[in-house]
Amino acid sequence: MTISSIPRRTLRWVATGCVAGAMLTSPLAAQVTMLAPRPVSQPKPFARLSASAQALRDSIVALATLQLGKPYRRGAESPERGFDCSGLVKYVMARVGVAVPRTSHEQALVGERIDRDIASLKPGDLLTFGRGKRVSHIGIYIGNGRYVHAPQPGARVRVAQLTENGHWWKGARRVLAFDDVASASDSLK
Repeated sequence: MTISSIPRRTLRWVATGCVAGAMLTSPLAAQVTMLAPRPVSQPKPFARLSASAQALRDSIVALATLQLGKPYRRGAESPERGFDCSGLVKYVMARVGVAVPRTSHEQALVGERIDRDIASLKPGDLLTFGRGKRVSHIGIYIGNGRYVHAPQPGARVRVAQLTENGHWWKGARRVLAFDDVASASDSLK
């Protein structure tokens, strides 16, 4: 029997076996470690929802910061005319598909109530301000203790530190509360 009379397929199998055998008997074989296949981790059930919620929060922050420098105008809610505090919130939220009422008092009733704790805030939360039980001002939290707001007549939309107005900061409202559910569900593995 000559090599040319052996089918090619058989020769490939023999060659593969020889190489494998050589690896097992060579000094290099002691250095080769065969690893067991790792199980593929299952994706978290709400990871995609959580990622889209984060993208929505990022969009809110980006839209709010794009309005920096626009003039304060009572009753205005557009970049062309300017903004008052609730007009700014209404404009930004509408651009991401979230409908909120027009006044700061009404906006302070939308979504989930968040306590006065900077650590529990997320970008995109609405910050409420006022004296007593009355809400008279609102802004958009952008992270790191900062928020965007239209402060008062004669001023422009700006970023402020929450500690600057901490004495009249009442709390926050989370309009995009669905991603908190995703976090809790993700940890149920």
